[in-house]
Amino acid sequence: MTMARKAVAAVLTAGLAALTMWLYSVKPHIEARLQHPLVSKGRIGTAVGTTDFSVKVAKVDVASAISKPSFLDKGKVMKSLGVFVIVQTQIKSNKKPFTPGHVRLVTRGGVAYDESGRADLPDTSSEFQPMLWAPATFIFEIPKDRLAGARLVVGTADLINNLSGETSVDLGISGDQAARLASHPTPDYELKTS
Repeated sequence: MTMARKAVAAVLTAGLAALTMWLYSVKPHIEARLQHPLVSKGRIGTAVGTTDFSVKVAKVDVASAISKPSFLDKGKVMKSLGVFVIVQTQIKSNKKPFTPGHVRLVTRGGVAYDESGRADLPDTSSEFQPMLWAPATFIFEIPKDRLAGARLVVGTADLINNLSGETSVDLGISGDQAARLASHPTPDYELKTS
């Protein structure tokens, strides 16, 4: 009798382990389906909005180095192995104070780049107020061959779900323009102090 119980317990244990491994492999697919926000698309120079916020890209600069002015000394120059893409925008909230989340630069082929993340660059996690356009600058560091077809994607800082809003702004960088910008980026882009 105890041998039969041990056999049943072993079969149940193996079955539960297999079920656990199967559920673990299915979970990321379930979560991925939940994370498709509603995307509003537009082009540089036009306001692209969701129900929560609006973004307008005013200008895009490409630089091989960025200098940050300092009050006491000459300032720090940061060089890139690729290029810096500086996207100057205007953002406003449409309902309540809004903080951008998951801001990224998406290039052809779906490759996404987060903001540069260098400690010496300004943080753009400001809160934007309802109905007031305010400036925001996003800085990305990408390889030179990834400029063509770049899009700025801005979403909410909240958890993403099927009802979240996200903007996707085409920066208007064609293949020829990308080649020109990559071969002759601004050698020393100076960040503005505010």
